[in-house]
Amino acid sequence: MNKVLLLSCLALTVLFASGAPTLPPPTTLLQYLIPDLIEVQKKLNDVSERMKRYELYIPSNASSIADLQCFTKELNPVAEALKYESREAPDIQDHISNINLTVNNLMGSEIQCHYAAKIKIAGFFQEFITFCQRLIQLTR
Repeated sequence: MNKVLLLSCLALTVLFASGAPTLPPPTTLLQYLIPDLIEVQKKLNDVSERMKRYELYIPSNASSIADLQCFTKELNPVAEALKYESREAPDIQDHISNINLTVNNLMGSEIQCHYAAKIKIAGFFQEFITFCQRLIQLTR
């Protein structure tokens, strides 16, 4: 009886150790973000002039991986506004959804965001890309 129990425990341990899914390291997830951000930035060139004047908040003193949430909080209104502004809206919304998903995989609980200033939408995405690249350099 004890042998069966011991072998069962051993089998479960081996199963969990070898087959347990693990999250990729933060650097890898950050690298997934950048192509989506660049794609959104490119597609925003085709949106109306009114949308290009849209301003978004950027986090103040963004320096840690937790600050990614502050950037993504600004993306949801963009996705909503795009419904009425661009033929590319569904495609852009897919990329924004991917960005949100990736950041959610990286993050734990929600943080309190402090915003520095508002900048136009093109500048916001450039700032977001630069921030991700800086984080990648820091996590290496």
